[in-house]
Amino acid sequence: MSCIFCKIIAGEAEASKIYEDDDILAFMDVFPVRKGQVLVIPKTHVDHFSDLPEDLATKVFQKAHEISKKVRIKLNPERVGLLVHGYGVSHAHLIVIPLYDKDDITHAGMAKIKDGKIIFTMEDYKMADREELDKLAQELK
Repeated sequence: MSCIFCKIIAGEAEASKIYEDDDILAFMDVFPVRKGQVLVIPKTHVDHFSDLPEDLATKVFQKAHEISKKVRIKLNPERVGLLVHGYGVSHAHLIVIPLYDKDDITHAGMAKIKDGKIIFTMEDYKMADREELDKLAQELK
């Protein structure tokens, strides 16, 4: 079984890449909370971020730090958030999120009330346009 991130790494799935080297890959998120959201992943499939070797985790964070500076310059958000939550895709990843509202980091747009409980779902979320993602990727390289 191959996850979508492993397929992207192998060139079997499309991605709007920002950065790539032997160890890590950074690309535009196709389901962004806000325009300009980026995923930074290790090329080695590891489920839990905390299981990454320290040097690889550091490299992921360093690249996310560099990208967050570019996001601030190019997109001018109020803040840039860095998030590791471990859900969505079972492949360690760090999310760089341009923040225009304090609730962006919580993915508030995915929140719904169902059966009296707050749930987070992507059922109403739309996939980002590939042409727009490619353009943003070029701006953030």
